[in-house]
Amino acid sequence: MEIIELKNVDKTIYKEVLDNGLQVIIIPNNETSKKKNYYLNYGTYYGAAINEFVPVDKTKMTSFPKGIAHFLEHKMFESEDLDKPFDFYAKTGSYVNAFTSYKTTCYVVTGNKKLKENLEFLLDFVNRPYFTDENVSKEQGIIGEEVAMNDDNKDYLAFKTLSKNLYKLSPYHTPILGTISSIRQITKEDLYTCYNTFYRPNNMFLVVGGAVNPDEVIKIVTNTLKKYSLNKNNKIKIKEYKEPVEVVKKYEEIKSNVNFDKLALGFKMDKVKFPIKNKVILDLYLNMISSLCFGSSSKFREMIRKRHLASRSGYYFQDIGNIITFIVEADCLNTPVYLKELENYLLNLTIEEEDLERIKKVWISSEVIKTDYADSLVDTVVDDLINYHEVITNYVELIKQMNITTMKQILQSLDFTNKAIVKITSDKKEDNSLQNI
Repeated sequence: MEIIELKNVDKTIYKEVLDNGLQVIIIPNNETSKKKNYYLNYGTYYGAAINEFVPVDKTKMTSFPKGIAHFLEHKMFESEDLDKPFDFYAKTGSYVNAFTSYKTTCYVVTGNKKLKENLEFLLDFVNRPYFTDENVSKEQGIIGEEVAMNDDNKDYLAFKTLSKNLYKLSPYHTPILGTISSIRQITKEDLYTCYNTFYRPNNMFLVVGGAVNPDEVIKIVTNTLKKYSLNKNNKIKIKEYKEPVEVVKKYEEIKSNVNFDKLALGFKMDKVKFPIKNKVILDLYLNMISSLCFGSSSKFREMIRKRHLASRSGYYFQDIGNIITFIVEADCLNTPVYLKELENYLLNLTIEEEDLERIKKVWISSEVIKTDYADSLVDTVVDDLINYHEVITNYVELIKQMNITTMKQILQSLDFTNKAIVKITSDKKEDNSLQNI
């Protein structure tokens, strides 16, 4: 078992790659800790952005319905001969759930007793797919209703429309859940093909943290997985997309029953133009920009609060391969003025060295404090695996190395010219007339 030191935070984690290729990462509590909770995350590098690939034992690139990764996640909670996971974990007072992102699907369990039983069951139900025509048909109705309900949520509708108008080739063009039309196309044969291709040990990871013993965890995992014929898969061939920098549609307005405008904006930028090629370091700088320039204590957020331009707003960068996208979401009380102020602010983004150094200290302190919380460490490691396929062990060092010269280069690389705007506005004329007041 490999022992890995998280540098500058006095924390040790353990890594074991099993013979079948499964990567197991264990983050035990400090010996003096009295906390009994443990956290399990069993994930596969298969998410909603993967819809075209060469299936296992095949040679031809094949397309699958959008939303199938999320659909598959739902169906993993059914079994022919096991208890339903929600029923099983309820008996032990434990928590189970799952989530699908564009990059991955993860199954999570939290408990404070019966680690062996809970870990065994997690490995069992994820390795025992059970799909039938009947349960697939039933799920199509359930997820179809979920899609319809989401569309009734105006925030979701704004973001969904923005994604459609931003991306031309990228799978990020379509929501994680897919569409009602794509969901209806899913068959049990599709599910088994996707499962057999991506739910292979060398395409998966298991992260265990909290009140656990590394040797005990490895023993439980090894003995449990012996029951299954889990072989390594060859490198999976997934279709790659080169997304154009130009947006698909610059502006769209949707009339709906809302009391104030809901805005969603996206700015597409060519990643090649950024001076940093290391994805981890680039992400740190972009996250720093989000925090300093658009965080809750930023000058911009303070200005829009004082002037009552927006009641809620969010700002973040998104990496989708060859493109960096800056996303803005806001509930606007005065849309024209908000857009004008946002545009002026984006064109004149600046960061002072003292502000950079101040937030660096906050981030370093956060990295140290995080070691006291097993759930936070598990989440961080899982995020690392999802985004970088490895555990980043030197965050404190990387943060210390951040400097104002590089930050200015990043700021100069930001390009806010390629943008798409979605506005959901009131379908009542009297409400629209209020927007310019």
